[in-house]
Amino acid sequence: MSDPQGLTFDTVALDYDRGRPGWPGSMLEGIEAVDVLDLAAGTGKLTRLLLDRYHHVIAVEPLAGMRALLPPHAEVLHGSAEAVPLSDCSVDAAFVAEAFHWFDSSAAVRELVRVVRPAGTVVVCFNTWRGPYEPPIGKRAERVLEECWARLPPPGGPKVESGEWKLGFVGQPFSPLEARSYDHEMETDRDGVAAYYSSTSSTAQLPPAERAELRAELVDAMADVRYGLLLTARVYTARRLPRG
Repeated sequence: MSDPQGLTFDTVALDYDRGRPGWPGSMLEGIEAVDVLDLAAGTGKLTRLLLDRYHHVIAVEPLAGMRALLPPHAEVLHGSAEAVPLSDCSVDAAFVAEAFHWFDSSAAVRELVRVVRPAGTVVVCFNTWRGPYEPPIGKRAERVLEECWARLPPPGGPKVESGEWKLGFVGQPFSPLEARSYDHEMETDRDGVAAYYSSTSSTAQLPPAERAELRAELVDAMADVRYGLLLTARVYTARRLPRG
């Protein structure tokens, strides 16, 4: 990865899996494949959806703590976007969820050129919030987060929004990235909300004791109710073109 902040999730894998939203099944419509790659698969938030649709799912993830939570029906491999542990022309489609902004874009796209079969598909997706949790988490919880964030580096959102992650596709044998959006929603409890905030790339850098304290303070500060979160899955697809 080009940004080491993208490798901070290892010790927060359980909270990452607990707090992160999944993906709408509709985003897979029209993507026909047999062998698929989930690159930087994390704890398998997307892998599980792929397993419901595709015959052979290969989940590649660099962090052992995340790999330990990947579903057993996937073929799980240690590897990175810049060094994918697959042979040439191995898959019909490659998916990257919530991770491409951490990659060395040029190196990652070169690897995708290598492992995706001609006419295959690359899918890059990000979940964006359409608003805050409902009901709101409350002023006390907001203050806890603000005090923590003031001494931490920003999370990955600005890197996604910059669009710089797309630059590696320039001049490579892929069709132009096509953008689609899919609205969906998530429901969780206060523990799930605290798990999300405890497992961002920023808070993952805290010492474990501080992170545990932050998590406990958030749970204590929030009402014990169900929380809803409205999301949009922003999905970018490109078709692998033949060379020359």
